[in-house]
Amino acid sequence: MTDARWTRVGLGLGLLGLGVLAARLALHKAFSIDEFQYAHAAWLVSKGQVPYRDFFEVHFPLVYQALAPLFWLLGDSPRGVLALRAAMLVPLLGSCVAVAVLNRREGPVVRWLGPVLLLSLVPFTRFATEIRPDALSTALFLGALAALSVRPGTRWPGFVAGLAYVAALWASQKVLFFGGVVGAALAVDLMVRRGRAPALVTQPGMFLSGAGVGLAAVAAYLTATASWSAWWQWCFVWAAEHQRHYPGFSPWDYLGPVLREQPWLFGLAGLGVAATVRRWWSTGPERWADADLPLLLAVVATFGSYALQRAPFPYSLLPWLGVLAPFMARGVGFLVEHVRARVALGVALGALVCLQVWRLESLLDGDGNVRQREVLERIATLTAPEDVAYDNSGGYVSRPHAHFYFYTDAYLRGAIPDLLAREVPEALVEKGCVLRVDDLRTSGLPPGLRGFLDTHYQPYDGDLFLWGQRYDVTNGDRLEDRFLAVRQGRYFVEPASVLETGALFIDGQRVTQAELVLERGEHPVRYEGPAEHFHLLWLPRDGRRWTPRPDARPTYSRLF
Repeated sequence: MTDARWTRVGLGLGLLGLGVLAARLALHKAFSIDEFQYAHAAWLVSKGQVPYRDFFEVHFPLVYQALAPLFWLLGDSPRGVLALRAAMLVPLLGSCVAVAVLNRREGPVVRWLGPVLLLSLVPFTRFATEIRPDALSTALFLGALAALSVRPGTRWPGFVAGLAYVAALWASQKVLFFGGVVGAALAVDLMVRRGRAPALVTQPGMFLSGAGVGLAAVAAYLTATASWSAWWQWCFVWAAEHQRHYPGFSPWDYLGPVLREQPWLFGLAGLGVAATVRRWWSTGPERWADADLPLLLAVVATFGSYALQRAPFPYSLLPWLGVLAPFMARGVGFLVEHVRARVALGVALGALVCLQVWRLESLLDGDGNVRQREVLERIATLTAPEDVAYDNSGGYVSRPHAHFYFYTDAYLRGAIPDLLAREVPEALVEKGCVLRVDDLRTSGLPPGLRGFLDTHYQPYDGDLFLWGQRYDVTNGDRLEDRFLAVRQGRYFVEPASVLETGALFIDGQRVTQAELVLERGEHPVRYEGPAEHFHLLWLPRDGRRWTPRPDARPTYSRLF
């Protein structure tokens, strides 16, 4: 077997192994807090609700629209979120194909080395396997660049480029910035050259047709759902206010660790960019129509998009890392051409990929999403699909929420605290909300809302809280209070022993059985006896009584 064939076999095995690892990450890595928000939005879309008009949302909706059909197939089990994770492997595969196409002129080794290095890039694969608009928009943007790079240009790649470009815009507002930079270059080319060779857009008619189909679909959706105004208000007007006032942080906070942990990959990318720029400039006047020009512009634009954000979280690096991947492979190709010790270079590259595989594997350390899957299963057991739930991040996934603002971020909680403190408790009672999921953002809620939640929801475990109230008998052996039944249904007294050691009266009638049926609304409660405290609690869907666990630790909600 020749050296070239061994190289191709090695690349194939590497790509297969990294693909399997990416699938394992998608299915077993812990869920980030934002993923539940996006998953719940997808469930709402599957139920016919419209973002911006029917529920609070500030992101462009393509990822919700793409994932919603999975709930039609899988039903309302909260554990369906795993299928959404698996579905995110499709755009990841698309990113890999796009990177390979972008290097199609570089030879087979560099072409297939690009996807290998992309998948081995820990921060990319980590977030590209999550339920995020950024993962889908990155794949579509890379796909548009790849279709534009095909030479000689044919009709269908031009159409795909235009359609993918608009789809990327519909997937994330961030594409408006870096896609706008690339789009400006394409627009100039279209106006000046009109497709005459050499040109960046070799099939302008098909490109514009693809873009027109995409724009028409977006316009038809916003018109049919009567959501133009709401879309503009939340995705542009409000988003601009959010960008100005969000308590931000430095881009270096997350970029610095990424660069320090993988300097060799970024060194290869820098070498590949330098070699590409040198080759691009040497082509003379035709450089302005070179297929690499949009990709080079994208490197600068995607980095600028990240650096200019008020809250540059690490998932915002996905577009930049994606457009760097082809240059990482080109950096290796440059070394192969100019370094004699090719065997040593191959060994070093193999060791580098193995190191990256080890780092990716370490993301599965601990219990992964085992505990989170247990909580999701518990939600399915305790509640029915129509039972309303509350969580500031949509952690119940496929249960109805109570209020228009089903999630809030730091800026929104600071901007409308009085509204949240007043309207959310009213909505929880009006909608008969029986389940609350605790998350990392609970502590940031307005004090009035937190007080209501603490009073009316009792800890089933560290993550789930069910409707009920605790009564402390502090006035000798007598208590008079009220109980708010949030919905008509079954409730129970815990511990049941207080019915034997004392006398409990609800609505003036003595309670003799631990379980009872209450009408919705407030009920007078009177207790006489020696108990120090007791609870009145909602009886879950499974009919099993439970004991509140105030000392249980939360494990469900995680930032990343």
